[in-house]
Amino acid sequence: MASGVDIPENGAVYGGVAQCVRHPNVSPLTYTGTNTWVLAAPGDGACIVVDPGPDDGEAPGRIAQVLARRGLSVAAVALTHGHPDHGGCAAVSGRLFGAPVLGGTGAPLAAGPLTLPGVSLAVEVVPLPGHSSDSVGFLVEEGGLVVTGDVIFAQSPTMVCWPDGRLDDYLASLDVLDALVAERGVERLLTAHGPVIENPAVRVGQARRHRMSRLRQVVTAVRSGIPADAETLVEAIYNDVRPDLHDGALRSVNAQLRYAYDHGLLQEH
Repeated sequence: MASGVDIPENGAVYGGVAQCVRHPNVSPLTYTGTNTWVLAAPGDGACIVVDPGPDDGEAPGRIAQVLARRGLSVAAVALTHGHPDHGGCAAVSGRLFGAPVLGGTGAPLAAGPLTLPGVSLAVEVVPLPGHSSDSVGFLVEEGGLVVTGDVIFAQSPTMVCWPDGRLDDYLASLDVLDALVAERGVERLLTAHGPVIENPAVRVGQARRHRMSRLRQVVTAVRSGIPADAETLVEAIYNDVRPDLHDGALRSVNAQLRYAYDHGLLQEH
């Protein structure tokens, strides 16, 4: 069993049902690369491949090697959302594995059970918008886990990709994760980049506090006379953010401004 403090490597299995295939598309936004998750019940011959990875010409082959070692066929390729580091090779993977591609069209997958031929594992689609409008998670109660995509990370805050992503949606999705932990026995969050989260209630609370702290910084800055302009606000209050994450900071500030206007924290001009 892999440790939650380590970056999951190829072959690491969580909850007895989720195996990681990690791709080497390292960048400031993808951290150590994209984690593909292969979901299969012990003894099943078919699986679900979640987030097959980037269009680098090699991602489907990496997944195929893992599947071949286990003798698994693919019932479906499923996406947590449509960003290219998650589904850039989705169409190629679907053709290679002879499987349908679910999600990644800009509209979220429908909430509820994901029933597929040959897959006995109970997998439930859970809407988790905020990072993007189409973000979903995959709840696997048998393994006590949720595959979360980019909704939350162990190593850093996630980006609210305004205008598609919205802060009010993101905060609501954190509430959903909290409820899954409290009510559905979730013990792990399998993220798309970086380590598995083994302390989900704690990490969700940290993510919420960080986001609200940033919101208070933006509101306080604008009330003090700093222009309600994302570029100006990033320079004023995001001086702890690396330059290569500047675009993400701009998106997050715009999301915070929109939230502040919609909730009456600031007057929109």
